[in-house]
Amino acid sequence: MKKLILLIILMFVLSVGYAQDIEYADVVGQKTVTWDAVAPISPTDTINYQLWTDSDAGIVLDGETNLIVYTFTFTVEGERVLGVSTKRAAVFPTFSETVYSDINWGNVDVPVGSTPNPFVLRFIEGIQSPEGLRLQ
Repeated sequence: MKKLILLIILMFVLSVGYAQDIEYADVVGQKTVTWDAVAPISPTDTINYQLWTDSDAGIVLDGETNLIVYTFTFTVEGERVLGVSTKRAAVFPTFSETVYSDINWGNVDVPVGSTPNPFVLRFIEGIQSPEGLRLQ
């Protein structure tokens, strides 16, 4: 009996840890996201952010920006997971190197605090209202 209760508690804790909100793109298929800035390690560093989508079509690099805000635009209906990663261009006296972080996906809060409110995004096109309403 104790094992059953422990199993139920464990399943509850795991399900709460992976809870996600479902967000929807607006009527033109757009959704804007923001994130916390990453500080450069050296004054000569250039920091950019890469924005990703993961859907049935696979993982796709959607864009890159040096801002901490980005608007995704979708033309195909479906559900997607959005992500952001950091791209550091490090410049040294004798060489330069580009380094990439892991992708912070929107559907999980791992490590804790990276996505405080996990979410997935759906884009579903609206349908036209019927016209010609009249009394018969």
